[in-house]
Amino acid sequence: MSVELNKDKFKIIGCDAADAEVILRPSMTYWQDAWRRLKQNKVATFSLIMLGLICLMTIIGPWIAKYPYEAISDVINSGPTADHWFGTDQIGRDTFARVWQGGRISMIIGIVGAIIDTVVGAIYGGISGFFGGIVDDIMMRIVEVLVSIPYLIVVILISLIVGKGIGALILAMTITGWCYMARLVRGQLLQIKEQEYVLAATALGASPARIIGRHLIPNTLGIMIVAITFDIPGFIFGEAFLSYIGLGVQSPDTSWGALASAAKEQLMFYPEQLFFPALFISLTMLSFQLLGDGLRDALDPKLRQ
Repeated sequence: MSVELNKDKFKIIGCDAADAEVILRPSMTYWQDAWRRLKQNKVATFSLIMLGLICLMTIIGPWIAKYPYEAISDVINSGPTADHWFGTDQIGRDTFARVWQGGRISMIIGIVGAIIDTVVGAIYGGISGFFGGIVDDIMMRIVEVLVSIPYLIVVILISLIVGKGIGALILAMTITGWCYMARLVRGQLLQIKEQEYVLAATALGASPARIIGRHLIPNTLGIMIVAITFDIPGFIFGEAFLSYIGLGVQSPDTSWGALASAAKEQLMFYPEQLFFPALFISLTMLSFQLLGDGLRDALDPKLRQ
């Protein structure tokens, strides 16, 4: 029994010629897609806004304060008033102006320290991961030696040799701080250096410096950015700890840690002097941590939809 087939008996379903060229999703780059996903993360977006407000206040806060941060008045250990919004300290200095001046120094230390760590760690880890073999073994043993040196001993030695101050503090905190970034970059490069585009660049005669700088390091930027967001609060907390024990920022300069150190003697009687610097240290560190979690999710290509 034969069945006669006719094209009139069939109907094409699910494909309209008029819609064949319609782009259902706009074309976007990796970074545009990462930014889109970051904006969808409400916690990370709130953290980014909070950091922006804190950074803005560290810039304009000392200027909008009614009194200079180093000015001394007769009003000592005052609570928040119309003249002194955050109160005054034990020698009559305006706490509002000092909090934002201290925040400016703390943020500078955190950002500059993280940049130095990233640059040094990326170069060192890039060279180690690209060449491998005996070069990698020697360079990683040097890193292990540096990491094994107690952090506080390094800070004390730098303070004795260079002296105390912001520059000496950044040097002390970064002299071994880049080792983590170096290990991170090296691990990433060991995974991607055998990719086809690296072999093609090598076959075309590209130098190791060009391959590392143009092909390998850019492909580790995502994880490096996430590491920076965790590195900055580490520097801020490290500076606060060192200032708290007297090894950090020295008077007349101030920082959040120095303010907390000066306020601990008055804690039982004037807790507001410790409350404000501690509050902004906590908000800054929490915002960076939450932003780092959001960036880690946004920059992960496995989660791209």
